[in-house]
Amino acid sequence: MAWEFAHGSDIGGRPEQQDSYSILDHMGNYLLVLADGMGGREHGAIASDTVIETAHTRFYSPHRAHPKQFLKRLCMEAHRKILKLERTHNAPSGSTAIMLYLQENEAYWAHVGDSRLYHFQNNRLLFHTEDHSMTELQQRGDTFGDSAESNQLYMCLGGTNDVVPEINAAGLNRNDLFLLCSDGFWSEVSPDEILQQLSLPGTLQYHTDMLIRTASERGGKNADNISLLVARHQTKKRLPRLMKKLFRK
Repeated sequence: MAWEFAHGSDIGGRPEQQDSYSILDHMGNYLLVLADGMGGREHGAIASDTVIETAHTRFYSPHRAHPKQFLKRLCMEAHRKILKLERTHNAPSGSTAIMLYLQENEAYWAHVGDSRLYHFQNNRLLFHTEDHSMTELQQRGDTFGDSAESNQLYMCLGGTNDVVPEINAAGLNRNDLFLLCSDGFWSEVSPDEILQQLSLPGTLQYHTDMLIRTASERGGKNADNISLLVARHQTKKRLPRLMKKLFRK
């Protein structure tokens, strides 16, 4: 299957960009990774960069496992590296991670934290990942989340709690579209608004830029970092755009 990709980010109202992302390709397989760092000063950016660097090293390793095992090992290796950085710098840090592995007829994804993956098909939302946040626990009726801040995460890479990445898979179909984003985006833009923007004339990159602008404008001076990766199945027979280098905005 041929894919078209778009990406972008905005610093929002924050002094530093702590989101990192990458789109990697190898012989028709693609790995999209987005990480939202947490920590004072530069430590959040270092944590999210660590996720991306680990993904790059593992994806281009000559001995890759089955995608589900690959994604699990990638998450756990990034987790261990961030913990090591915390000990080295004596400063707490962490990162979310959302990863999408695209093969010929199958998609696999893993996530830790509150960065999301949305799966759209035929102009409708099929699902999105569930956040590892206290808000999500409260919505499920879990009393553990009642005493904590609603935006607090109960699981992240580099965190003190056990890390158990959620990993899932689905068969691919025509008109599939996957959107990966940090919470600075999904907290401001609804799935219906995403679909509305995508229905308008324009390239996928144009729509991605407009969605990021909308999130940034709504967040105003208090806007969080915003990052967005989009993968759309190409219905026309043309070669997809290949991106092999890391992206950091």
